[in-house]
Amino acid sequence: MRAVVFLLMLGGFLIGCSSAKKPVEPTAQSEALEALIAKKSFNIQSDWMYPLATSSMNTIANSGLLPPGSTVNGISLIGNPNYIKFHGDSISMDLPFYGERQLPGQFTRNEGGIVFSGVPDSYEVVKDEKRQRHMIKFTVKNNRESYRVMVTLYPNWTSNININSSHRTSIRYRGDVSTLKKDNGLVTN
Repeated sequence: MRAVVFLLMLGGFLIGCSSAKKPVEPTAQSEALEALIAKKSFNIQSDWMYPLATSSMNTIANSGLLPPGSTVNGISLIGNPNYIKFHGDSISMDLPFYGERQLPGQFTRNEGGIVFSGVPDSYEVVKDEKRQRHMIKFTVKNNRESYRVMVTLYPNWTSNININSSHRTSIRYRGDVSTLKKDNGLVTN
């Protein structure tokens, strides 16, 4: 009986020692992404938007106003132009918005979404070695509204964008990262 208990303990000890994770070597793809983040020269285009599910959003979904293939929990952005561009110290973003307005504000006829172009108030990049991702946190102000944005970039060049607004419900986007191309001195995507 003692031999069986000893063998079980020894087996558990050996299994516990073998489960220690070895550091993962960076791939060429993740190194290229890291270089883009360091240069602050890349674009994110989102394919899906995930608004906060509220009773107003359910009303919109029930009225048939959502794009085809979309639900109140996930709205397809395929075919809708949207972006966040990082170019040097400046950030440009134009993202559609579905959700509720929390405080009164002004929309121009062409700006119902989240729009900003300029230098952010704060900017921070955090590298999470354990989960192999980069998190870019920044805050911006547009007119009277301010946004806290957290962009998470993964080694396979995908992204998650979480936006908290001072005037709207929070929203999340999922998309892909690409490089910015230069055309006659102008940065384009």
